[in-house]
Amino acid sequence: MVEEDRITLAPTEIYGRSDEEQNNEPRIWRRKTEEPPGKCLVYSLTIIVIVFAVCLILSSIFLRISKPEIETRSVSTRDLRSGGNSTNPYFNATLVSDISIRNSNFGAFEFEDSSLRVVYADHGVVGEATIPGRRVEAHKTVRITGVVVEIGSFRLLDRKGLELDLRSGFLELRSVAEVRGRIKVLGRRRWKVSVMSCTMRLNLTNRFIQNLFCD
Repeated sequence: MVEEDRITLAPTEIYGRSDEEQNNEPRIWRRKTEEPPGKCLVYSLTIIVIVFAVCLILSSIFLRISKPEIETRSVSTRDLRSGGNSTNPYFNATLVSDISIRNSNFGAFEFEDSSLRVVYADHGVVGEATIPGRRVEAHKTVRITGVVVEIGSFRLLDRKGLELDLRSGFLELRSVAEVRGRIKVLGRRRWKVSVMSCTMRLNLTNRFIQNLFCD
């Protein structure tokens, strides 16, 4: 029987890399990048300026308080009478006004009772009424209807020129009102006075108001 040759394999040794070999390898140096102090300061100042600008813009939008707008939207007439002679011309009428008050602020507008006066040409006041106080919410418009004004020439001290106007069939009138109230925005309260001035023409023949214009 032929004996089989047995070959004993020596165990394979695993050699670690020596420190000398590791030291001989080329090293890759990486430079640490550090922001210079000057750039950090510039970045900080830029952020502060941007935040300040944003705050300034927001404050100019939200804290700006403007006067509410008041105007006469329509006027109707009733009980119109006019006549007389050259020595005693007269007119009497009832005007019913529809008034709107617009608040464009970011806070509510509260106003007290205000007076509405009707002036005939440049001769003086011929009628007066009261606009009741109300509360107008932010960015809202309130309509006050049925403001009644009794007008009459008996209030005039000088009726010069009235006879000619009565003959022409037209009376030039002007309604004036001052609304005084408070606006509250982010805890701040400020008083504001809104002034209304509207011109109109009273048609004596057809008994209605025409050419109504408010500035």
